[in-house]
Amino acid sequence: MRILILGPQGSGKGTQAKLMAATYGVPHVATGDILREAIAAGSELGRRVRPIYERGDLVPDELMIDLIRERLADEEGFVLDGFPRTVPQAEALDEMLGEIDKPLDVVLLLDVSDEVALRRLLGRLEEEGRSDDTPDAARNRLRLYHELTEPVVDRYRAVGRVVTVDGEQAVDQVAAAIEDALRVGSRRP
Repeated sequence: MRILILGPQGSGKGTQAKLMAATYGVPHVATGDILREAIAAGSELGRRVRPIYERGDLVPDELMIDLIRERLADEEGFVLDGFPRTVPQAEALDEMLGEIDKPLDVVLLLDVSDEVALRRLLGRLEEEGRSDDTPDAARNRLRLYHELTEPVVDRYRAVGRVVTVDGEQAVDQVAAAIEDALRVGSRRP
């Protein structure tokens, strides 16, 4: 199963992606985790992206595309979380997945209001102390989601690939709704 999960930051993508990865026995490929690991390790990539990431801005497309291509090359299935965030990234992802003969099976959209997303992001700041979840960075990330990533959702919706799930429910309710959506989606022609 090859799943792309989309939604604003704070929608629960990471939580649900981990649950789906465990359920379907596929890796959870989270670009945010990969970037945070690179930053923590002090790698060249980490040093290059740290200031961008801490501002809440998007890492340049060419860096992200190379990172994702390398990570997905040997995987039969995956839950992709955190990429694409722009239409050019979505186009590059679709092209790359076509080249490696691993097209997406479904695009899941976790739908949450900005108020819920911001509350969750700020809660995560208090709980985890993540440097990328400051109030200003959180607001910037939501603004960028609306500006840059919602057109990605529209692009996949236009070709009938998007399944929307209410992400404001409890974690287990969202997981159950996703499982139902994937079961229905697997019966689509």
